[in-house]
Amino acid sequence: MQDDLMAKAKDQMNVLENVIAGVPGVKGYKEKELRRETDKTVRTMVARQLDDQKARLTGLQVDLVNNGQLDLLDDMERAATKLQTLSDRVRTASYGYAPLFDDARVKEAELDALGQFDQAMFQDVARIQTIIDGMGALAGRPDSDWMESIRALTTTLDNLNTQFGHRSEVILQTAAAAGE
Repeated sequence: MQDDLMAKAKDQMNVLENVIAGVPGVKGYKEKELRRETDKTVRTMVARQLDDQKARLTGLQVDLVNNGQLDLLDDMERAATKLQTLSDRVRTASYGYAPLFDDARVKEAELDALGQFDQAMFQDVARIQTIIDGMGALAGRPDSDWMESIRALTTTLDNLNTQFGHRSEVILQTAAAAGE
């Protein structure tokens, strides 16, 4: 997906940009900028998908209220908060620079690794969606069935929030592997 977005961005460069891109040093800079923009685009898409799942979870909370299953609301709200936190972190994560070293420019390899990390988030969203799909089928079921699904969702969100917390390490590990 990232390669498709990069190709599309390159295709959209106008004639002047293509001429300027031929100047030594400028081409690499422009490609880095395209990678940064691609990273941002991928994260925005992931955040939107997480927001969609949050909206579905909110709908399930309404269903619980309508079915009188009020004892589950606190646990569902904790899951919803974790989902919102993940969405916010994905949307607002820095890109293009190593957060621990503000003056350390990120090279193409690091940006590519970061892009792959962010693309893996799409699979993570699919896991969240699968759990919420299963919750949708629990209407009228006992609280114990709901709790199992809520725990699965909460555990998944905790793991993803932890995993996303290690995002900056992707840049540092790639740079270290390249001997920089």
